[in-house]
Amino acid sequence: MGILDLFKSGKRGKGEAQKCPNCGEPITLDMERCPKCGVRIKSMFRRKCPRCGTLNELDIKKCVKCRYDFEAELERAKKTYYVCPICGYKHEAFLTKCPVCGTRFV
Repeated sequence: MGILDLFKSGKRGKGEAQKCPNCGEPITLDMERCPKCGVRIKSMFRRKCPRCGTLNELDIKKCVKCRYDFEAELERAKKTYYVCPICGYKHEAFLTKCPVCGTRFV
């Protein structure tokens, strides 16, 4: 798993220490430049758009090419879904009975 994957997964935040891919110096993703080699941090790490494949800066809200909304993706990821263990039906609210297969949950 790469640094970008860790950043996107939320396991490491912007303020946590990483290694500069250019020189290995400890950096954080909220720094503008590496203090040792001077490389721009934003130019080293990019977010790939899942719709069109364009590489965007990490802190951008929408893809520069297709306008894919990265913030909406984060909101969808934060939602809790309840899944029926029998048929796999997903719903945002807790139900006592699956509306698809009739399985009782309580």
